[in-house]
Amino acid sequence: MALVRCPKHGIPYNDDNPRGCPACALEQVGGEQARVMRELARASQAARRPSLGPEPAPPPDPGPPRRSERLMGPVTTPPRAPLPEPGWLDRLRAAVRRRPIPTVGLPLSVILLGLLLFRSGPTLVDEPSPVPVSGPALPLPIEPGAPITSVFAVLGVQPPQPSPDDASLARYAYGADLTVDALNGNVYQITLLVPNRTWHGLQVGVPQQEAEGALALLGPPQRTGTPTAPRADTLRGVVAYPSLDQRPNRSLEAQVRPPNGCYDAIVDIQPRAAGVLIDGARRWAVIGPPGAPFNWVATRIRIIDRAQAGPLGPAAC
Repeated sequence: MALVRCPKHGIPYNDDNPRGCPACALEQVGGEQARVMRELARASQAARRPSLGPEPAPPPDPGPPRRSERLMGPVTTPPRAPLPEPGWLDRLRAAVRRRPIPTVGLPLSVILLGLLLFRSGPTLVDEPSPVPVSGPALPLPIEPGAPITSVFAVLGVQPPQPSPDDASLARYAYGADLTVDALNGNVYQITLLVPNRTWHGLQVGVPQQEAEGALALLGPPQRTGTPTAPRADTLRGVVAYPSLDQRPNRSLEAQVRPPNGCYDAIVDIQPRAAGVLIDGARRWAVIGPPGAPFNWVATRIRIIDRAQAGPLGPAAC
């Protein structure tokens, strides 16, 4: 038997040794045992837990925190922004979108019906009567018994019209509030309803006490005729009469006799109207609120010639 040297390890061994080089035999045995042990370990781990696929790679090491992160400190969760609460206008719009007819149509119908009922009632208009005069009144230089031409010289020429009081009288109208009735070409009656004219201190619209004082300068004032007191109506919280002529009326008279003249001065005293209540074609004269005292003023002045007999009485002078 001869000794040979292993070319890998340099170890001499007998050539008749069946394993050959002892070092190579140990490597072969050790490598096989290590491979078998690794397979046994892998098989035992696979039996203890189910397979979840390939294991995820471990997260990378973030390393030490940066200086900016150390200075910021812990970050808290920001508060949630408050939700805006819808107002009444937003709720109304949403209701109109959901139910347009009940939400809009019904209230609008009620409002229109209320306006119709309100407008259908009487309407109160501020229209005082007699109208207060801001400036001084103009004197009316016309005397009873004077020729009608003197009226034309003062007021202007007017064509005669038939008088509603008597067919024997000729009426000359200077507006609806100033008329002159002539009898046989002479002034028989002067009627004043306008407040911007005055006759011997008598003026429409002055209080009763002032009218009595002006009459006293002509003659002793006295009550004439029968005072009227028609029943008033209470409409819309005000006292009203069917017309201006149907207001309560009391008349004062002063009889002027020679040598100062021959005529009668008659002043009608009535409550001043504060306005007009209009209901369709009807019109009421409004005096004031219930329980308020009447403001008695002069509403009409009449001067009647008594030097000649006429439809309003016999001659007195």
